[in-house]
Amino acid sequence: MIKTKNILIDGFNLIYKFPHLEEMMYEKNLIGAMHGLVDLIAEYSVKAKKKPVIIFDGKRKEGDNTEKEKVKGIQLIYSHDLSADYLIMQSIKYDKQPKMTTVITSDKAIIGYLRKFGTPVIKSEDFAPLVTKVLDETEKTEEKPSDVNLSDEELSFWEKLFSSRK
Repeated sequence: MIKTKNILIDGFNLIYKFPHLEEMMYEKNLIGAMHGLVDLIAEYSVKAKKKPVIIFDGKRKEGDNTEKEKVKGIQLIYSHDLSADYLIMQSIKYDKQPKMTTVITSDKAIIGYLRKFGTPVIKSEDFAPLVTKVLDETEKTEEKPSDVNLSDEELSFWEKLFSSRK
């Protein structure tokens, strides 16, 4: 369970924890995998009431100089010539309240660095099932109830109950 409202995500680190996105990466469908992660996190953030930022290594796509953009309510940051790891550590280093942001990564260097700031960390392999669980639970609660089949006896009981209220 994430206690902070703000979440900072190591994008490519998390992508590999969702099998269908990992498969896209191995098929060299980088853009598809990135969009897939954004879709999942956008849906998760609405249902879990969180404010995530995803940091991706490199550029959005070759030849593109976009450094930041907002997609589906999610702030995306592209590291360009720096590493996402470096940007995550710098973000927490200069955060006035580093304990109010949870970082999602499995990178041991980042985790070690964040300890001195008291920043909560959830490993990507633990966060991915949490996302799936939140999305599955809300899907189940949004499903329409199936038709209920009552026996003649049950139907008679309910008819009598409601007819006596007139």
